[in-house]
Amino acid sequence: MARIEVISGPMFSGKTTELVRRLERYTLAKKKVVFFKPALDLRTDSKVMIASARQEFGIEVLTLYQPVGIEADVVAIDEAQFFPEWIVSYCQSLKDQGKTVIVCGLDMDARRLPFGSMGNLMAIADSVTKLTAVCACGQDAVFTWLKEGLPEQDGNVILLGNQEKYEPCCRECYNQKISVKRRL
Repeated sequence: MARIEVISGPMFSGKTTELVRRLERYTLAKKKVVFFKPALDLRTDSKVMIASARQEFGIEVLTLYQPVGIEADVVAIDEAQFFPEWIVSYCQSLKDQGKTVIVCGLDMDARRLPFGSMGNLMAIADSVTKLTAVCACGQDAVFTWLKEGLPEQDGNVILLGNQEKYEPCCRECYNQKISVKRRL
């Protein structure tokens, strides 16, 4: 059935894990699956998870630089916030072709603003799953905190990294961290 599914949330919420779980189900149902990831995502844990999906489930993993024709029943796109605006019309086009499209990405940047085209993708989606991570205080984390300081107000918001640069935060802890940073 043609549809667009979006999986979103902060860093460390298990978005890619959930994406791979869904893809496993489609491969068990004998659907042809293609998995796209942005070329700039070079993080090791992402590579390991994707390599495992490729080996275990036979999922074709490609880097998507620009829209291309696809011979697949299911198209998965990881880290969609890193793709240009054409990703929205591309996903709509894939759905119009009868494909299931599963899009995964950060819903907000470290400034708590919509990240890339994720808001638009969520708007056209047939379903949206918003995951949470765990804040250091134990509450559900819905934000991603940039440890190196306050996020830039203008300019490039893409700063690749993992636990060394980012941590998940609940609203209260995020606001406390902002207050502390502003006083410094």
